Amino acid sequence: MKVPFKINGKRETVQFIISPTRNGGFTVIAKSSKDLDKLQDLISSDDSTMVVQKGLESYIEKKLGLSVYSDDRYQGAGYGFKIDMYYIIDKLK
Repeated sequence: MKVPFKINGKRETVQFIISPTRNGGFTVIAKSSKDLDKLQDLISSDDSTMVVQKGLESYIEKKLGLSVYSDDRYQGAGYGFKIDMYYIIDKLK
């Protein structure tokens, strides 16, 4: 998955690998060390570690058309997300 970010005034594309988790969510991890360096530049330029997570969340929601949220219990590398099942249930009613 390629996600565009604005880093130090320039538009950069960061590539990620997506994989499912056992608890029904999925993880998003930088594909290469180059992509990880871009993320570190983004975090240091914005002075916030949440900027990547919020950017990914927004991108995924637009791409899927579904509501997702950060998985606070995820403790591995990268970022953990879950699909908002209540949002899906409301859509089905």
